[in-house]
Amino acid sequence: MLVNIGQLLTLRQSSETPGPRRGKILSELGMLEDAAVLCLGGKIVSVGKTKDALSDSWLKKHRKKVVEIDCAGQVVVPGFVDSHTHPAFITPRLVDFEKRTAGASYEEISEAGGGIRSSVEPVRKAAKRALAEK
Repeated sequence: MLVNIGQLLTLRQSSETPGPRRGKILSELGMLEDAAVLCLGGKIVSVGKTKDALSDSWLKKHRKKVVEIDCAGQVVVPGFVDSHTHPAFITPRLVDFEKRTAGASYEEISEAGGGIRSSVEPVRKAAKRALAEK
């Protein structure tokens, strides 16, 4: 459990904009001051003010089992992990990624000549050795 976080930056999704974050909302951050984060089994299960976290009834019962890390007023930011990958592409799809994060739909990217179909043909034409080198 992380406690005494000076500023905890969050990417909590607004109920006004459900679905994947893209476009302008990628630059919108939430912030909690004097925050705490409780993780169990490798997952974040609770986020809130340190004083509220420390008074939680579940935590009071299990306090000895929880490793507590005092962040001493430091800033905590979320980490980003993108485990989605296609290692066999011949050319990177960075332009598609930039368009998607700027708010373009998959349909718009495809209509502009990008998307998965633009990747498939070069892969099909590539020699196995070229794919292995990529």
